[in-house]
Amino acid sequence: MDLSVVGLLMLVLVDHGVGLPDLCREARCKKDGPAIRFPFGLKEKQPDHCGYPGFELSCTDKKATLLQLPNSVKLYVNKIDYASQLIFAADPDKCLSKQLRNFNLSTCPFKFGDMRQDDYAFFNCTSWKGDTYQKLACLSGPGYDIFAYTSDYLISYTDLTSCTKIYNLSSVPWEIIRQEKILRLNWSMPACRLCEAQGKFCRWKTNARLDTECYDKPKSNEGTRKKIAAAGENSANIALSTCFLILQLLNYIDDFLITNVLFAVATVGSVLLLLETSLDLHSSVTSLACSLLNRSRSKRSP
Repeated sequence: MDLSVVGLLMLVLVDHGVGLPDLCREARCKKDGPAIRFPFGLKEKQPDHCGYPGFELSCTDKKATLLQLPNSVKLYVNKIDYASQLIFAADPDKCLSKQLRNFNLSTCPFKFGDMRQDDYAFFNCTSWKGDTYQKLACLSGPGYDIFAYTSDYLISYTDLTSCTKIYNLSSVPWEIIRQEKILRLNWSMPACRLCEAQGKFCRWKTNARLDTECYDKPKSNEGTRKKIAAAGENSANIALSTCFLILQLLNYIDDFLITNVLFAVATVGSVLLLLETSLDLHSSVTSLACSLLNRSRSKRSP
């Protein structure tokens, strides 16, 4: 099949500004999700080299942004503050305290963002009549309650006769014990906040692994997409006008060229769908394709 018509169409689109995509461009798991860019990398949407080691994120089946920490700790990332180098994360089951025993940030680039951290003793109480301020509701269940007390808490003022101490944990963020729904994590390296302070973005320095540099923010993807769509629509209109002209001449042209033109029309339709152009233009493509098919059938009829 002669692909010259299709090749010409693609050359026109490139000439109007449709180039190769930036493989490390900002990405999201969903439209209103956090923007993912360096030092983070988004698995399956960006190449591995786009992110800094230990900053890999992924998308769940429900398009939530997922961060996986050591010991199988999984968190949903709600927001990333690149200027402050902070992650605002939440537990998938809305119970951060359930994952406390598995938190070990010593081997990853993140640290607890809450400056107040204390050592806690956790108790399982089968019968409790006192203050429930230290109760961890999402860890408790029918017939028992879980409580957490700091090491300097005056246990003598608390009746623990129905309680059993189950474990101790050190350096626990206060925001988890207070059962806040959001956990803050920060990072110190790479220090991309310096770029953000200048109104720029951060990226790998060319040919220098583990060294970064600042660069000017790219133009809005939305603006670029609209320009590409407009260029694509103009080019498609030209291509369609040509195809309609050819349609008028089909009585004098063989089936081989009809097939080529039909293939070109199908390609134009696919491009328009990708560029999200107007419905009127889509209708024109559909109408032209139907006319071509009908004309081809009539030429083959005895």
